[in-house]
Amino acid sequence: MCPKAGNDKTFVGGFFTYKDHVSLEFSKGAALNGPETHLEGSGKLRRHLKLKSVSDISAKDAKSFLMKVL
Repeated sequence: MCPKAGNDKTFVGGFFTYKDHVSLEFSKGAALNGPETHLEGSGKLRRHLKLKSVSDISAKDAKSFLMKVL
């Protein structure tokens, strides 16, 4: 699942900003292991962490999810 430069099929995802939260999206998030209460989404592949405050970064273990895809 590691991204490879220039290969769109290994695209990791991105950050998306909304009025009340930031979404950290993982293109192949359905394959990530982690607490089901942290990753949201019900599509075939994509999952996201919804971050509503700075404390959510550590509370939802964003670093761990990023390390899994890098």
